[in-house]
Amino acid sequence: MTQFSQIEGGVLVAQEFVAAANASGIKPEGLDTMLLHSRLPASAAATITSNRFRAAPTFVTERHVADGSARTVIATSGNANAATGAQGMANAEMMASLAALETHVPVSEALVCSTGRIGIQLPMDRVEAGIRACGKALSRSSAHEAARAIMTTDTFPKEVSVEFEVGGRRVGLGAICKGAGMICPNMATMLCFICTDLAISPAALNSALGCAVARSFNCISVDGDMSTNDTVIALANGASDAPMIATPNDPGYAAFAEALGFVTQDLAKKIARDGEGSSKFVIVEVTGAASYEQAHAVARAVTKYNLVKTCIWSEDFNWGRVAAAIGASGMDVDPATVQIAIGGLTAFAAGEPVEYDLYQAGTIMKSDEIEITIDLGVGQQSATCWSCDLTPTFVELNAH
Repeated sequence: MTQFSQIEGGVLVAQEFVAAANASGIKPEGLDTMLLHSRLPASAAATITSNRFRAAPTFVTERHVADGSARTVIATSGNANAATGAQGMANAEMMASLAALETHVPVSEALVCSTGRIGIQLPMDRVEAGIRACGKALSRSSAHEAARAIMTTDTFPKEVSVEFEVGGRRVGLGAICKGAGMICPNMATMLCFICTDLAISPAALNSALGCAVARSFNCISVDGDMSTNDTVIALANGASDAPMIATPNDPGYAAFAEALGFVTQDLAKKIARDGEGSSKFVIVEVTGAASYEQAHAVARAVTKYNLVKTCIWSEDFNWGRVAAAIGASGMDVDPATVQIAIGGLTAFAAGEPVEYDLYQAGTIMKSDEIEITIDLGVGQQSATCWSCDLTPTFVELNAH
């Protein structure tokens, strides 16, 4: 039974969090600097890209979050500060120092994120002015502006918030994220900032975040590319006065984990729906697997397979490409036990193609939401991944 309710409020639905956004000139136009802050001490956890060309801010964030405590996040959009050498690292560290100064916290409690073009130094005069402007404008009413400030090629801001109860106390949980291209995380470019007023230990927060990311952001693919800057940050400040959750076995942890899982999956789906140039949202559900790992690997393989994505754009009921993707997943799969359906219409089962109605198949492919279901026929485990089609517009957007 669901233990949470979706409400308005975005990333600031949790008590004692404030934010500000500013147009600092990093991007040609629009908001590009976001400052997020907890007025109270907060537990912190983060998951960070495994790309070997990690951006400078990810190293600063990883170092500062290591002790499980942080109160401030500074993020800029329009410039990734990746592949920028020693100067880029110094710039990321300066961003942390400036954000800490503006929010009156130790620099070790300031986390840093950037997203945008790779290989260009940040315009630090503009960044510094933007951070100072944000410091003067922190408020409880800037959640939507914060979501907009981290956008790059996104076509809409991505935010979600819920409430649930722990020990009879109302707890708020809100988040914002950005992402539309370079989305194939092991961990998408994506940034996500999560705030809750729950009291939870850093270890328990880290455990819940890791599980949530594994079944949300690690289940999406837009273009099969992993970014240099992917970062998910969670802050929990205890302002709700709900009982402290010290371990995953404590009362209230399950309710928090469920709410966090919903929030991260909601945002992951929004990223997939907003894939650069996309026209269709794709759901790949794998059932009948021997393990979750097998189900997830097969689903991921299908979402990343460009020949599947292009035939979805062209509205071609080409189930054979799905079969090819399954076979290329690296998993031990027996075609004799596999069943493949698109939009509920079965096309392959028990090692043989299944005759289907061509008109119905054509109608299915015209939908703006395509569901591919795969039954591996060897177990009880399942996984779902999300993606989008691959269009000429995507190529045009990324050719420059």
